This record gives sequence, structure tokens and C-alpha cells, in this order.
Amino acid sequence: MERLRFTDKKILVLSALLVITAMLASTQSVSLLILHNIPATCYCILIIMWAISIRLRILEPPVRRRMLTACFFMLFLFFLRICKFSFFPESVWINEILWYSYYIPMTAIPLSVFMASLHMEPEEHPEKVARLERVLIFFELVISAVAMTNYYHEAVFRISVHPDKEFTHNWFYFVTLGWMVLLGVGSVFLMFRKCILSASKKLWYIPALFIVFGCALLLWYLINGGAPKIAGHKLFHLQEAYCLPFIAGMESMLLIGLVPANSGYARLFDDSGINACIFDEAGKAVIAAKNWTEEEGNEDHRRRSERVRGGSVSWIEDVSAVNRLNREMEEITESLEDENDLIRQENELRAERVSYETRNRLYNRIATAVRSRALRVNSLLSKKEEDEESFRDDMVYATVLSAYIKRMGNLMLLTDGNEALDSDELRLSLAESLEYLKLKGCITELDCSGSVRMSAGAGLLIYELFQTILEDVWTRLHSCVIVMECGEGWDISLAFDAEAGSITSAWKDREMKHAGAKLKVWYEDDTYYAKICGEAV
Repeated sequence: MERLRFTDKKILVLSALLVITAMLASTQSVSLLILHNIPATCYCILIIMWAISIRLRILEPPVRRRMLTACFFMLFLFFLRICKFSFFPESVWINEILWYSYYIPMTAIPLSVFMASLHMEPEEHPEKVARLERVLIFFELVISAVAMTNYYHEAVFRISVHPDKEFTHNWFYFVTLGWMVLLGVGSVFLMFRKCILSASKKLWYIPALFIVFGCALLLWYLINGGAPKIAGHKLFHLQEAYCLPFIAGMESMLLIGLVPANSGYARLFDDSGINACIFDEAGKAVIAAKNWTEEEGNEDHRRRSERVRGGSVSWIEDVSAVNRLNREMEEITESLEDENDLIRQENELRAERVSYETRNRLYNRIATAVRSRALRVNSLLSKKEEDEESFRDDMVYATVLSAYIKRMGNLMLLTDGNEALDSDELRLSLAESLEYLKLKGCITELDCSGSVRMSAGAGLLIYELFQTILEDVWTRLHSCVIVMECGEGWDISLAFDAEAGSITSAWKDREMKHAGAKLKVWYEDDTYYAKICGEAV
């Protein structure tokens, strides 16, 4: 967890003041406090502040929209409370309708949080999630309709005296209560299950403490049969006791990183190796790299600055390579007496620079293409294994990844500056990967007929698709068969004896169209298929 900044502390102090004001206002009588809806107003301000922070911090649109929906229903719950006690205090019928209306936001809040947890990464089956959401919304509408029509069937509350609302709970009340508890517990379970950060999972006790504290207030309210009182005055109401567990739980999960959020900038420069610093409007350093200094730089390290929203960013630019080339040009110019030799030397140096930049671009492109696999290999090699079997499995996985890194680099070198790739080169790359895959105990087969020239982009995409599916189904893969049919065109089929993975026919659709290739992915008879076809060039 990151240390709180000064602005964060001010927000916490303001939130605490609003809570204290609301609690003190709740203990005052209407005769003393004319604006008796100040507590609800304070809590509404708190919810609005939290909703704004949610909108700024959560980047995933589906998650953000559903969390903001939960905030809306929290505000709606307090609005119903204000209407009940401020606008229609004497109307028995309207008060009863508003009382029933409480169950619309009280059931919609946990539903919105649960749907937000469904959309957190990794989201393996979006179409199934969409269908599940429609089913949940249907049940929500049914529960709300039953609650709002309780006057006619009394399935939720059996009211004996309407003006005084003397009632007992009927069977559908417990159905509604179970629905809310199930969604709340399910939300926490899904967030922990989908989180891939072990460091965040180790801090499980932090959200647990917040949620237990919030639920304790709600249980206190329910066991007490109403709001707890101090000196005859209510300390808090149902609305704040109900919303607190959801707000406290989600906020604590955001803080420990269990829920993906737009935070953690302090580690950006350290992890990337960039020597930079971000300043605010007053010129005060806000976030800086570990090796950042206020020096202006030297001949080989030049300080650069740019304005950004809310301040500026400065960084140290390494120009030693440029300075070295410039010095070489000066030395060559001074050492040459003949003008023709001088022109020749300059042209050579210019060609060297262009070649250096061209190679750098190619090497950077290769490094970017295989970076994630290289990091995974490094992680596997530096991992401390507890037993020999786990060590062997990791080494086999690292070997397959290393084969991909080597072969992808070779293919990119072959296709640099070329628009076509020989299918035999792709066949050799696939064959080597399959050869290493045998170390896992998988049955592999490569059937190739003919040879053809295919577009360079298609060849790279085919090899990348093969590796991506292979990694996706790695833990459940038993066999792999590749069939390459090359003639006037080319048709390549990949078959994996494993359960369906996350790759669909829309995988890199734009790149496929640009390369003149068509992709089809399906799952049939316990086999995961991918087929790519295209025309020869």
C-alpha cells in the first residue's frame, strides 16, 4: 500500500468531519435543528465524493459504470429517506410506499457491485457474463415488484396495524435478505478469485476488517430492532449502516490493489528505469525516480522539461551516442585534407548512423514482440522450486518459450524489408516448437504439403497465434496437430487436445485483414481448433 499524500489526508479529514457532523446532527431534536435532513445531506456528499474518486481511479469502463450505478442507488436510498421524513411526514399511504421503495436500492446496490466483480479481469467468457447479468436484472425486477406490491399480498411484511406499521416478516422477506447476502458474499469471492496479485491477496485481512466493522453496525441495527440511541436520540439510521459495508469493502480492496485501479504511479519510473520527475504547479516534486537529482545535467546527459496538466515533467535524456558521433565527424573533418576524402568519410559516417538506427529499430521491434515471454522465462529461471517435478515443468515451459523467442526473432529478421515469407521457414519454426513441446509429454504432429510464398505479416501472425493458444491451454494440453496445405494458396490448421481457451475468431482481426489472412476458431469434440487461410504472394 502506498503512503497517503497530503491531498489524500485532506480528503480523509473532510470525510471524517462530514461523518461526525452527520452523527451529531442525528442526535439533535427537530426543534433544535431545523434542517433535520443534514445527516442525510452529509452522507450524500460523502457518496458523491466517493463516486468521483471511483470515476477517476477505475479505468475499466464496465467496472466503472456498475460501481457508479451502485453509488447512484446509494444516493437514491438517502433521497427516499429525505422524502419520507421531510416531504411526506403525515401521509400514511405515501410513507408506506416509500418504506417499500427502500428495497429497490437495497437490492440494486449489491447487484451492481456483483456485476462489477463479474467484469474484472480476466473476463474469460463475456457472452456468458452478459447473459448472467440479464438473468440477475430480471430477478432484481421481480424482487422489487414483489416488495412494492406488498400492500396487496403481504408476502414481504404482514402488517397488522397500518398507521403504526406493526408488522412481522413473511417468507419473501427472507428471500430478499438471502438475495442481498448472496450477492454481497459473491462479490467478495469473485474479486479475490480473479485477482492475480499474490501480494494483494496476502492483505486480505484489511478489507475483512472494514467489512466486518460495517456489518457489525448493520447487525447492531437489526438486533436492536431499529437505530441505536444515545440519550434517547438515534446514533445512525439504516441507510448509512447498509451502505457502509459496501463502501468500506470496495475502498479497502482498491487500496490494497485487489481491484484494478489507476494508481501506483510511484513505482512507474523505478520499474521502467526512466530518470524523470513530475512536479506540481508550485514546482514541488510529486513523483520522482530513485536516481533523480536536481542537477542540470552535463554534456552527455541533457535535462528536458515539458508542461503537463497540473504541472510539468522533467527527465534526463542520454545524448552520449549522438555526441560521440558528432565528435567522430569533427575528428574526421579535421584529419582529412582532401575534399573528396572528406565527403567520402562523411557519407560513410552518415550511412553508419542510418544503419545503426535501422538495426536499432529492428532490434527494438523484436524485443517488444518477445518481451513478455522473455520476462516469463526469466521469472521461471529465477524461481525457487519446492520439488523436482515443479522444477522440471517450469524448465519445459521455459524451453518452449525460449524456442519461440529465438524463432520469432529469426522470422522477423527474415521479413525485415521483405513483403513475403517462405512457408518452409514457418514450418521449421513450428517444428522446433513442437519438438520442445514433446518434453511436456504431449503428442505432436506436423503434416506439411507443398511450399508457397505468403505475406510476411501472415507468417508472423500464424506463429504468434500458435504460441498464444499453446500458452493459453498449457496446463490442460495433451496433444497438438498442425496441418499445412500449400499450393495456389495456403491453409493452416491448428488442433489442440484441450478445453477451449480465450482466443476467438476476432483475435487481432485488423492485423489479419491487413495481412490478407482469415481466422476461424472453434471448439468441437473436446478439441480446440484454429484455422488460418490466405492467398500466395
